[in-house]
Amino acid sequence: MSPTLGKRSRAVLEDVSPQTPRRTTRTIKPVIYDAENIDPEVLDDEVLDILEDLPSTKRQRTASKRVPVTPTTPRHRHVLSDSPSSPRHVVMSAGRLFKRMTPSSPLTPSAVQTVYHSARQVFTHGAEPGTLVGREEERATLTTFLAKCDGKDANGCLYVSGPPGTGKSAMITELLQPYSTRKDVKSVYINCMSFKSSKDLYNSLLDALGEGEDRNEADAMSALQAVLCQKKQGSALTCLVTLDEIDHILTLGLESLYRLFEWSLQSPSRLLLIGIANALDLTDRFLPRLKSQNLKPEVLPFLPYSAPQVKNIITTRLKSLLPAGAKEGFVPFIHPAAIELCSRKVASQTGDLRKAFEICRRALDLIEQEVRSKHEDEAREELLQMTPSKKPLGENINGASSERRSIVQIMAKSLKELAAEKAPRASIGHLNKVTAAAFSNGTTQRLKALNLQQKAALCALVAYERRAREKVKASAEGTPSKSRTLAPTVRILFDTYSTCCTRDAVLHPLSSSEFREVVGSLETLGLVNAVDGKNGSFVTPQTPSRKGRKPTAASGDDRRVACAAGDKDMESMAEGIGAGILKAILSGEALD
Repeated sequence: MSPTLGKRSRAVLEDVSPQTPRRTTRTIKPVIYDAENIDPEVLDDEVLDILEDLPSTKRQRTASKRVPVTPTTPRHRHVLSDSPSSPRHVVMSAGRLFKRMTPSSPLTPSAVQTVYHSARQVFTHGAEPGTLVGREEERATLTTFLAKCDGKDANGCLYVSGPPGTGKSAMITELLQPYSTRKDVKSVYINCMSFKSSKDLYNSLLDALGEGEDRNEADAMSALQAVLCQKKQGSALTCLVTLDEIDHILTLGLESLYRLFEWSLQSPSRLLLIGIANALDLTDRFLPRLKSQNLKPEVLPFLPYSAPQVKNIITTRLKSLLPAGAKEGFVPFIHPAAIELCSRKVASQTGDLRKAFEICRRALDLIEQEVRSKHEDEAREELLQMTPSKKPLGENINGASSERRSIVQIMAKSLKELAAEKAPRASIGHLNKVTAAAFSNGTTQRLKALNLQQKAALCALVAYERRAREKVKASAEGTPSKSRTLAPTVRILFDTYSTCCTRDAVLHPLSSSEFREVVGSLETLGLVNAVDGKNGSFVTPQTPSRKGRKPTAASGDDRRVACAAGDKDMESMAEGIGAGILKAILSGEALD
């Protein structure tokens, strides 16, 4: 029986009663943010938001260690954290921490702009042309036509034609700039390629003239005629409308084009219309009704650039890069002889000034690459000659060695000191490389550009010719018979092509009409030549008749054709995609 205890004894027992031992478990939380390795200079900008989310005790301990005396290593590292990186190389100086001043990524030689960059910019497509050089006669004609805005009869039509790259749009845009700020003239410039119907054309013109409202085609046409053809000439506003790619309106209907020309040529109108297109005879071919009404627009053709004009334009643009006081007559970046070669090449081919600019840009790329390589070699030699105490310090950043970084720094310094007057110029050799690639239309390149059916048709033609030659050699007769030496007609070639394709089902053959189109495309590319006469042969040449008349040429499927590509070119063509099909057709096994 337990003894009875007093009030005081029970209180003492309650105070000294031992607690049940509790097993403590240590929980390891993943490290979200390493507070001990905070960069002091980045702390105020990047870490404050993270510190706000931490518990108060953690934040106080972090705040108290914002500026450690010495860098410390964290006690624990989380196994799932990022891979260890190279040390930051923080240096202690007078109680302040400094971060390394080297960039995070090394420089590369191609990232340093040279003086050739400004030279390339003057030949880009969107470069400001400045004052256009040449085209004095065309400029005078356009100036005289635009001067009608100051007269009483401010109406008329001028059709400007010429091949692409002859400066039509650039010349007109330059001459229209003074009229865009005049209050008595409403200048409008529209490209017609975006129009899908006549309604779009009329509404776009109304919007440009300040009468913007969505109307149907009939209402838009009436409203546009009321604006352009006003009876009161003195108080009317002169409308100067320029329509680029005006030949696209032909796809919308001839009536739309007729109306615009008629409105500009009628006496009550105040419309000066300038149409720009590539076709030289658009008005004569598609607008004969104007001539019957004695309404004939003025025509201004822009002929392809000649060699002196191309040379003058290139030289003027390059000289604009020279500083004031430069040597007179000196042409930077491209040698005058190379400019002469470029201008003659372009003038003999197309006369397209954009092609000449492209050649100049490529030539500048070649000479710039050579200059960079030369300066890099000089930087290596300079670095080798420097003593260890004079070599600039560096570190391993993203795999780039300190030696490589020093070379890039020396090279960048020398390239920035390169001036336009002392920069090496592109020579004739550079222009020869570029023009050979720009104007080369070799057989190999043309064969590579063909599709599979065109290649199959050409292989069938070569297979037929090979079999015919073999029969001629195997013949015991002294002279080959005409039946064996005749070049195949398009019909015979189609039968040969179908036989080669259907055997072993190597390729699904085309229809006869599709095959004729394929043969026509091969003739256009110069890979297949038409043989004159019904008895044309690819073995024996044709001799003219005694009367001097040429033999009559066949037409349609009776035309005889011969392959213009060599055996080596054909073998190189039968490689790559579809090589098995082409080699099977080229072998001619189906013709046995």
